[in-house]
Amino acid sequence: MDNSNIKKYGTVTVSVYKDISSNHPIFKVQSDNDDVLPVSYVIEDTLYLY
Repeated sequence: MDNSNIKKYGTVTVSVYKDISSNHPIFKVQSDNDDVLPVSYVIEDTLYLY
């Protein structure tokens, strides 16, 4: 892959926590700009099914 034509578009960060009382995971998805919000929505929707 030629990296000379690639520009960083944004970052989506996923943090994973554990609810102590129910033992279920909790996901926090953060985007660093509005350009990557659609990607973060897909990630959130997918993790919600977990």
